[in-house]
Amino acid sequence: MMFPGGVERALGVTEASEWFDWMRRQISCGGIALPREEAAVCIAEHALRLRDRIRSTYRHLPASLGERLIESVIVYQCWKLYKEQYAKTGHITLGTGTLSTIEAERYIRPVGDVWGYHLVEGHDGLRYIVTVPTGLSSETAPASEVICNRLLRVMGLIVPDVKVVIVNAALLKRDRDTRLGRGHGIVTRAPELCAGFRQNESSPLFTSAHERQPLTGRNLRDLMGALVFDIWTLNISSRRWTAGFDDATGRIECMLAGNSGGFHGGDWAGFIGSTYKSQVAPQAVASRVKGWSQLDPWLRKASALDLNSIWELAFQMPEAWYGGCRPALAALLESLGRRQWDLSRATLHFLRLGYLPSLKKPSFLSALDAGDSKSLSA
Repeated sequence: MMFPGGVERALGVTEASEWFDWMRRQISCGGIALPREEAAVCIAEHALRLRDRIRSTYRHLPASLGERLIESVIVYQCWKLYKEQYAKTGHITLGTGTLSTIEAERYIRPVGDVWGYHLVEGHDGLRYIVTVPTGLSSETAPASEVICNRLLRVMGLIVPDVKVVIVNAALLKRDRDTRLGRGHGIVTRAPELCAGFRQNESSPLFTSAHERQPLTGRNLRDLMGALVFDIWTLNISSRRWTAGFDDATGRIECMLAGNSGGFHGGDWAGFIGSTYKSQVAPQAVASRVKGWSQLDPWLRKASALDLNSIWELAFQMPEAWYGGCRPALAALLESLGRRQWDLSRATLHFLRLGYLPSLKKPSFLSALDAGDSKSLSA
C-alpha cells in the first residue's frame, strides 16, 4: 500500500517523528515544560518547514547547521508558547512531571524485608516511605516506582504523593541495613536523593489476598483501572492498596500503593522486549470482572493518554534512580507507548487464557481468533 502523498511525504512524517522524540528527551532538561503531543508535533513540523525554505535559498546549507536551526526553532516555539500562556493567565503551569523536594528530619524505621526501604519524617511533619538508590548502574527501582505512581495519577487513580526526599546518610543508618533483596554499592556518607511516597497512617494496607473485603462501587471501579494499568505496565507483583477516609471527598477511598512489580519487576530489558502476550501477575480483582463494560472505559482512557508529562517527569528524576542510563530510560518510555497501542489486544489475549474467569468472552473474540484485524481496534 502506497503512503498518501508519496515517498517524500512519508520521509517528512518520519523526520517529524524523530524530532518529536528529540523534544521528549531534551526539552524538559532545560527547564521548559513539554507542550501537549499535538502541539509538539506541530512545532516539530514548523521547524522542518522553515529549514526546508532556507535550504531552497541556501542550497549548500551544512547538515549540522540545519540541525542547529531546527533545535533553535523548537526551543523558541516552546518558550513562546509558555510566554503567551503567562500573558493570558499571569502564571505558567508546568507539566505534571515536576517533582518537589523535601529534607528528611527524623528516621523512624526500616520498611519490609528488602534492602533500601525506610520510613522517615520530613520537615513538613509528614511521613514518607523512601526508596534508596543502590548506587549501581543497573538501578531501576526508584525510577520504576515513581513513573508508575505518576502514570496512575494521570489515569485519574488515587496514589500517594511522591517527592524527592533528601536523606542524610547518618540519619538513614544505611550501614545498618543488612536486608537482602536489592544489590547495592559501597556505602557513602553523602546525602541520598531518595524517592519518597507519603504514608497515610490512618489507612490499613491491603493486598490482593484481602480483596474479598467489601468495596464500594467507586473503589471497585478504581481497582478495575489498576488491573488495566497492571496489564499495560507488565506488573509481576500482587497489587496493593490502602483504604481510608479522604477529607477532600468525604468518602472511604482506595489509594493504590506498591509499584515495585511494574515494568517487569524493574527488569527494563524484559519490559522493552515484551509483547502483548507477555505474562503479568494474577490479580484477585480479575475475578470480579463480570462484563467488558467494566474494563472498556479504562482501556480507552489508557490508550488515549498523552505521555508527554511522563517523559517530562522521567528526565527530571535524579539520574541515580535509573543508573544514569538515559538511553535505557528513553527505550523504556518508548516501549510504554508501544504497549499502550497493544493494551486492548493484550487484555483480550488474557481473557482467552482465563485470566478473567468470571467474564464471558465477547462475541467479537471469535473474530479475533480468526485474525480479523478490525477487532483489535474495537
